[in-house]
Amino acid sequence: MKILGDKKSKKTTLFCFTPEVMVATFVIEIALAIYTFIKARTTKFGRVATYTLIFLAIFQLAEFQICRGSNPLLWSRVGLLAITILPVLGIYLISLLNKRTWLHYLGYILSAGFALYFVLVPKAIDGAACGGNYVIFNAPQGLFNFYGFYYFGFLLLAIWESFHRLVEDKKNMILRKILFWFIIGYLSFILPLTIVYTLIVSTRVAIASIMCGFAIIFAFILALKIVPLYLRLDKKKNK
Repeated sequence: MKILGDKKSKKTTLFCFTPEVMVATFVIEIALAIYTFIKARTTKFGRVATYTLIFLAIFQLAEFQICRGSNPLLWSRVGLLAITILPVLGIYLISLLNKRTWLHYLGYILSAGFALYFVLVPKAIDGAACGGNYVIFNAPQGLFNFYGFYYFGFLLLAIWESFHRLVEDKKNMILRKILFWFIIGYLSFILPLTIVYTLIVSTRVAIASIMCGFAIIFAFILALKIVPLYLRLDKKKNK
């Protein structure tokens, strides 16, 4: 990430989140989704991983369209709808590994509630603004605070569930590797976001945009590390 300070305006520029990077990220994530679907479409895990990559890509496309000035209200709803589903898909993937299925049901209820709110309630969101480096969504602060608890709560829950099973299962080395890469994948965008949020005050209004920009690292880990390991695990189980 390149961070530059403009001496005249004293603003911070994050060149890793420009519209050009958004569309490049969209293309990469779609390519990873296609690759994952081809490799693992016969497994439930592979199909859900493909959906995860597609929803990440949709958010990048939505941001790019917002920065083009193409119906910001519509695309802000599309973008928020896409990322609202992501924490639940992550929990579901982990539930396929640790057999604790009830957690993603709770996620379905919460994500469905937020998704319907963003799509159907007229004042739920009032479009979005392109800052040139990231997108700022205009929504009531109280709603976004509650949304943040849901979102980061499920991300941290996914890390905990992965860690718990990793510690619990000492024998299945392939499963342990999958869970390890899940933890690394989540931390790959949570930690950079935390650093940026802490050090650069102006970015705090664009958390969703910045987090999903860093999430391309998770996309690579999911498609190129986690899914191939899962296919090995699945093959081993079916012998």
